[in-house]
Amino acid sequence: MKNATVLAPYAPATPIFNELHFPVIVPVISTKGGEGKSTQAGNLASFAADAGLKTLLIDGDHSQPTASSMFALEYEAPCGLYELLTLSVNLDEPDSILSHTCIPGLDLIVSNDPRDRLTVAMLQAPDGRMRLRDRLKHPLFSRYDLIIIDSKGSASVMLELILLAATEFALGVIKPILPDTREFLRGTVGVMACLLPLEAYGIRLPAVRILINCMDNTTLDRQTLASLTDILNFRQYPHADSLNLSLLDTKIPLLEIYKAGHACGQPAHRLEHATARKISLSAADTMHALACELFPHWTTAFNHLLATRKAGKK
Repeated sequence: MKNATVLAPYAPATPIFNELHFPVIVPVISTKGGEGKSTQAGNLASFAADAGLKTLLIDGDHSQPTASSMFALEYEAPCGLYELLTLSVNLDEPDSILSHTCIPGLDLIVSNDPRDRLTVAMLQAPDGRMRLRDRLKHPLFSRYDLIIIDSKGSASVMLELILLAATEFALGVIKPILPDTREFLRGTVGVMACLLPLEAYGIRLPAVRILINCMDNTTLDRQTLASLTDILNFRQYPHADSLNLSLLDTKIPLLEIYKAGHACGQPAHRLEHATARKISLSAADTMHALACELFPHWTTAFNHLLATRKAGKK
């Protein structure tokens, strides 16, 4: 594939930040499957890790664990999401729950609930919706700068508990297809609306920052994006008086390079540092733009990574 070359070895940038005392926790959400949540969760987590952030990726898609298999594991822990949520693992023993990927600085909690037992367990547990939020307060997780949580494309208690674990915002992923945008505004916003009563108990719902994925330079895609932009800007979505939704400036283009990462087990930013395309940035530039927009306090680290890798490629 043109421009798809992997640089080896891929050393992470030297950490040049230490502003946060607690991890930033970002759920990646959509009630519709196939929007690219797992792909972009993995790409964002790996970009952050390569920039020097200590990063944890949690595969919260409890029955179809895509994020768990994106990158090769140097160490696979015996426990995963199931044990984390059922309180059956000792978090004082990190090796029992934290798997280590082949990307330095990126750890993983695998999804290991193929029979979908967690949905029932969390529905029956009195603290089910708060379980992940509370577990991530354990000192084990204070070692991380960033925790990204992938989710399943369905409306369920699992999506609710993942949403409630956010520290500031959730990342919503939508393809610029009219039925998909409608489902997001109906399904995802609907899930959040059901959680609004919790605010009476001091639990603040996260803002949702929406990432357009697989953007193609077609009239139909541009029209769909313009329609969604108007809905968000004029707050014409359900419960707009209580829920905060906004559209990110960064868009992920519809390119083969993002599929290539799955094929070779590498994040997209490692595969493409430059491009001759006039209508879209390289994968590295796109992920850099996304990371800087989401986490401006780490811009210096992201700039350093991009500059170092482009210089190395030359």
